[in-house]
Amino acid sequence: MVTIKDIAKKAGVSITTVSRALNNYYDVSPSTKKKIFDIADEMGYVPNRSAQNLVKKTNNTLAIILSGLEKEGGKDNIIYRLLSGMYSYAESVNYEVVLYTTSSAHQRDKTYVQFCKEHNIGGAVLNGIKIDDPYFEELIESDFPCVLIDILAQGKNVSSISINNYKASIEATQHLIKNNHKNIAMINGRRQADVSSERYKGYAKALRNNDIPIKEEYIIYADYLEDKAYKETIRLLTEHPEITALFCASDMMALGAMKAVNKLQLRISEDISIIGFDNIPLSEYMTPPLTTVDQDFYVMGEKAGEQLLKMIKKQDYEKNMILKHKLLERKSVGML
Repeated sequence: MVTIKDIAKKAGVSITTVSRALNNYYDVSPSTKKKIFDIADEMGYVPNRSAQNLVKKTNNTLAIILSGLEKEGGKDNIIYRLLSGMYSYAESVNYEVVLYTTSSAHQRDKTYVQFCKEHNIGGAVLNGIKIDDPYFEELIESDFPCVLIDILAQGKNVSSISINNYKASIEATQHLIKNNHKNIAMINGRRQADVSSERYKGYAKALRNNDIPIKEEYIIYADYLEDKAYKETIRLLTEHPEITALFCASDMMALGAMKAVNKLQLRISEDISIIGFDNIPLSEYMTPPLTTVDQDFYVMGEKAGEQLLKMIKKQDYEKNMILKHKLLERKSVGML
């Protein structure tokens, strides 16, 4: 790999002169600058973006940190849509997107501020952070800008982007009640996820609004995993055959639940109605097509990138941005 030392040797100038010429400083004469650029092109020199950023004290990158990636995660396409939206926005303003990953265990070894400084990032979009993660409390107090996906949090340099999960869950559960279901179970995600808490509150509120008792034995947690939802649904429907409807806090868990219903030789929509959440691409191709709550992760990624750049540039930004959602009625819900 060609370095600025190689260019300096061939041009007969100092390394400092080459560095300043390549970074377009005005104290290098036009003729010397042209000579250095010509030699750099001839030798196939590729500039080190990180080193340039350190010299200029600027960074034309927007970072996204993903926490708790699962093996099944690629199936729902959510991360890809988030990244696509963020990339689209970054490209429109001549920025790049840099992806980092972390986990709860790694967060105990290194603080959020240390992570950002180590990677020379001025702030980040964070997805998958749980309310009991080591980073969460630190984010609230940190001076480093952060945009949280699906967590509504207050902090001095924090923005959050989400749909109204509470309202969307009321609407989903109400749709089941409208179809005469009263024994409605909920397959929720992770206990420690803020979004799981909001979706449970919406489910419970809809039941209370219709004088339907909340039965804790009807509520299970499957960590947003298809296989776990399958196993838990088998157990749930075997122990409580009176259940006629399932509200699933993600489409991937709904897919696991549908497999369980088929395994038990029950009919979806006739015997058991199912609603999902997210409107992943697979949902409309399930058998039958899945009724679900639609949220646009592409737009969420775009808005996250936009908010982060505003924060980095010390511009006004929205503390809590609530995006639109929609209940898509398909064929997995039937009248009881």
